[in-house]
Amino acid sequence: MIKHKLTRRIGSTIISCGIALLCCSQAGAAIIMPSARDQITALKSTVLVNSSEIKADCLIKNEASPELRENLAAIQLGHIPDPLGELVLDKTEIQRKLGNYASALVIPERITIRRAGAMLKGSDIAERITSLCQTSDTNDLAVDLSRVPTNIVLPGNLQSWEINTNSDNTLGMRLFVLTAQTDNGPFRQLIQVRVSRIVEAAELTRLARPGETISSTMIRKKQVEVKSDQSNIPVSYADAVGKCLGRFKSPGTVLRSSDLSTGPSSICRNNDKSGSNPTDRNESFVKAGNRDSWLVKPGESVDFHFNSGTLSLKIPARAVQGGSEGDEITLINMQNQRRIRGVIKEKGRVEYAQN
Repeated sequence: MIKHKLTRRIGSTIISCGIALLCCSQAGAAIIMPSARDQITALKSTVLVNSSEIKADCLIKNEASPELRENLAAIQLGHIPDPLGELVLDKTEIQRKLGNYASALVIPERITIRRAGAMLKGSDIAERITSLCQTSDTNDLAVDLSRVPTNIVLPGNLQSWEINTNSDNTLGMRLFVLTAQTDNGPFRQLIQVRVSRIVEAAELTRLARPGETISSTMIRKKQVEVKSDQSNIPVSYADAVGKCLGRFKSPGTVLRSSDLSTGPSSICRNNDKSGSNPTDRNESFVKAGNRDSWLVKPGESVDFHFNSGTLSLKIPARAVQGGSEGDEITLINMQNQRRIRGVIKEKGRVEYAQN
């Protein structure tokens, strides 16, 4: 009897141990399997990429199988066009994009994808452009840097950068080329700036006639911005004093280089020569008479006619002297600013005077 009870107790103990071992093995499997699954198929919650095109394979960890990585590489999640930009995807959207592959993956509630890049300060760019514009001979220039970006985003970490220009002009719009080398490839951008110079120009205070020598009482100083490398630039106040005026100028106008009469054909020089000979001086002026009866008055615009056989020319001119019909006067050819002489035929009409 005792032997029978002992046998039953031993059997119960063995069965209990077996059941306990079975439960422990199942519990161990339940603990081990999820951790192994997480190492293989869990997706990252934050991702840093270099390319603008975002594929699903960038979300998985390095422990994933090559087959899974290859399958996910064919799935496009989105696009980040700008460096340093980001794309945020929630779990529902990722599951929709992954399709059947989503059931085999552990997906976070939200995934943030950022694109790599670097910043280049606009102040550094502006400093280099200014140094290229301001040379030892042109340190009085004003450089408009409003078109220079506040910052420039580069596609990768900056390694080196430089700015060059092929513009030959000193003033006006100048084009600069920014080139940079990054660890994600080269970068190039065009930048335009406007360069000008402030000149203390000469402004007339009264009506001035051709042949007058410019004095300080005729002009005043005026700040003028020169915006281009034009040949007909404003004359500075210091340079204008003592020069000979070659055309009529109204008060308030700024003198330019084309307004002056210089060189051997200077009007003032010719006037000085003619003034040394009383006979020439008498011929160069028309008797005043009654100014009210003059058909042409000094400063008026007239048509200068030249007729020779079948050739007939009409040239715009401005009268230096006045007179009545038949009087010979001096005019300024408005096309080349040279002095010519003609005979008054009628109001507004002067014909070539035969020598």
